[in-house]
Amino acid sequence: MARRLALWTVCATVWWLGYGWIAARNYQQITAEWGIYVPWSEVLTAELITAGLWIPLTVLALALAARFPLGRPTPLVLGVHLGGLAVAVFGRWWVVHRLDEWLGCWPALPLLAELAVDQRPQHAFTYALLTGVGHALHYASAHRRREAELARAELARLRAQIRPHFLFNTLNTIAAVVHDDPDRAERMVVDLGTLLRQALEHGDDRPVPLAAEVDLTRCYLDIEQQRYGDRLRVVWDVSADAAEALVPPLVLQPLAENAVRHGLAPRAGGGRVLVAAHRDGDTLRLVVEDDGVGPRAGSGSGGIGLASVRSRLRAAYGVRAELTAGARPGGGFRVVLRVPWRSAGAQRVSVSSAAGVR
Repeated sequence: MARRLALWTVCATVWWLGYGWIAARNYQQITAEWGIYVPWSEVLTAELITAGLWIPLTVLALALAARFPLGRPTPLVLGVHLGGLAVAVFGRWWVVHRLDEWLGCWPALPLLAELAVDQRPQHAFTYALLTGVGHALHYASAHRRREAELARAELARLRAQIRPHFLFNTLNTIAAVVHDDPDRAERMVVDLGTLLRQALEHGDDRPVPLAAEVDLTRCYLDIEQQRYGDRLRVVWDVSADAAEALVPPLVLQPLAENAVRHGLAPRAGGGRVLVAAHRDGDTLRLVVEDDGVGPRAGSGSGGIGLASVRSRLRAAYGVRAELTAGARPGGGFRVVLRVPWRSAGAQRVSVSSAAGVR
C-alpha cells in the first residue's frame, strides 16, 4: 500500500502542477487581451497553489476507493466517501480562504481568489471524478489478480492431470520388460527416479529454464528407448541461447510422449523423434515432431498431452503464445510452439548431455 501511495502522490503532483502551469499561461493570455497586466510570478504562484491543493485530495480519493470500494455500498462505505467529498469541497474552501488571509496568495488576483473559493459544485464534480478513477484502478487491479489466480489454478489442475497420466504410462513401460530383461527394467527404474526428482525440483508452476525441460524430456525418452531399443531414435537440436529461455514446466515431455505413443509405437519399424528449440527474435520456437504414422483420420491431436500443453500455454501467456499441430511433410506429426522470449539469465542449465542423436 505504501508503494501505491507513493506512486499516486508522484503522479498527482506531476498532473496537477502541470495543470497549474497551463492554467497560469491561459489566465495571463486572457488578462492581457483585456488590457490587464499581472506579473507572471504572481499568476504562476496563485495557479500552482490552487492546483496543488488537489494533490492530497487526489491521493485521498484514490486511497478511499481502494480501501472502501462502492461495489457493495454499506452505510460505512457511503459515509467514508461522503466524508472525503466534504473534505474536498469545504476543507479546500477553508484552506484557500485561510491562505488568502494569512499569506496573501492572490493579492492582485481577486477574481482568481473568488473562483478558488466559490466553485464548490465544480470541486465536488472533480472529487467525484477522481473517486471514479480510483474505482477503475481498483477493479482493474482486482481483475488482474483474479486472472493470475485463475491461471495458477488452471496450471495446477493441468499438472495434477498430467502427472498421474505420465507416471502410469512410464510404470507400464517398466512392467512390460521387467520379466524378460530385469537389468533393463532396473535401469529404467533408475531413470524414472531421476526423472521424478527433476520434476519435483520444479514442483510449482513458476517458469523454468528450457534446459531443465530438455533434461526432463531426455530422461523420459531414455526410458522409452530402453523399451523400444533401436526402433526409437531421438534427435536433439537445442541452441545454447534457447536453452536459457524460460518456459512453463512440463511443456515438452507431453509432446514427446505423444510422438512416441501415438506416432511411433503403432509403426512396426519405429522411427525418429526430433526435439528442436531456437530463438526467433523476441520469440522462442519449439518443435517436437516424429516420422511415424501421422494423425489418424477423424482423431484429435494425440490425447491428453497436446490438449494439456495448449491449455498451459493459454494460462501462462494468453494470446501471446501459438501452438500449431498437424501432419508433417513426408509423413508423421509435427507440433510447433511459439512463446514470448524470456531469458533465465543466471539460471543456466547445461544441455550438452542432450545434444546429438540417440
